[in-house]
Amino acid sequence: MLKTQNEKLESIQTKIQQLENQKKRLLQQQKAQGRKDRTKRLCKRAGLLESILPSTIALNDRQFNTFLSKLLPSETCAAFLNEAQTTSEQLDTN
Repeated sequence: MLKTQNEKLESIQTKIQQLENQKKRLLQQQKAQGRKDRTKRLCKRAGLLESILPSTIALNDRQFNTFLSKLLPSETCAAFLNEAQTTSEQLDTN
């Protein structure tokens, strides 16, 4: 039996709605995965920092913030960071 134009239009609109809903679900999954990846990276790096500098465990948040704020802008730290990035880039190209 042939579908009327209205039935065809409704069918297409239903498919469009289903695809839009699928797109929303995929975007939500992508955002959730991004948050999980960020959380994992932050926990891993914080754990690494605490394992290298166990004395930072005793610091409260304000003290830890002050510690990092004074340490990270130093020229020595900037040089090490630059060296690490350069080394990483060289490894990526090889």
